[in-house]
Amino acid sequence: MLKHIYLLIALCCFATTIQAQKAFGKLVAGLEVGFDVSQFTAGIKPRLIPGLQLEVPLGDFSVGVGLGREIYREYEYYTWTGQTIERIENEKPVTFFLADIHAFRPAYWSIPIKVDYRFHRCHCVFVHAGMTFDFFSSSPPDKITFRNAETRESPLTEVRRDQLFRTTTKSYEFGIGFKLHSNDYFRLVARPCFVLSENPEIYTDGPKYLPTFRMNFGFQYAFIRYE
Repeated sequence: MLKHIYLLIALCCFATTIQAQKAFGKLVAGLEVGFDVSQFTAGIKPRLIPGLQLEVPLGDFSVGVGLGREIYREYEYYTWTGQTIERIENEKPVTFFLADIHAFRPAYWSIPIKVDYRFHRCHCVFVHAGMTFDFFSSSPPDKITFRNAETRESPLTEVRRDQLFRTTTKSYEFGIGFKLHSNDYFRLVARPCFVLSENPEIYTDGPKYLPTFRMNFGFQYAFIRYE
């Protein structure tokens, strides 16, 4: 993860030598898609994070808010069927509980809030800082991947998803953005970011915060343009 931070610092230093993104509208809306670079480099198909963005330029700054949806990797949990069996181990009877294994992909609705700063010396780079509020969504269906698994401890007969995942989380991101193409109405941008997110899992031995390096691409349209 340190190499990702060094890369972001290098991009920031490079940005000070060129020019920044020019505000081309009074009200800008667009689509944005991001993915975690670590998944791509590990040979895993990255989970795309789509979102809608609204942006209002205020002098050298731009403030924005959006709505996105992030879906995590598949998660498994057990529920007890109410049945038990006995097996002989070391000449003693041992009780096993029969459980079904459920799997689902946790999802969160995200509300990102961002501030971008454009340099005076150019028209193609901006510094970005943002904070995202995530709200757990219970809509993705689950499926039973295995029935009557044998466990030594009795699982719960019913498990709510909010017992497994936090209902709200926050994340913080810092990055540098680049304008790839633009005209009077449209703009294409790319933004590598360092993201520090709260761990959404409740029962985990993992760290409280999860760092990642994320790549974002955006398509923006100026609804209200400067004349």
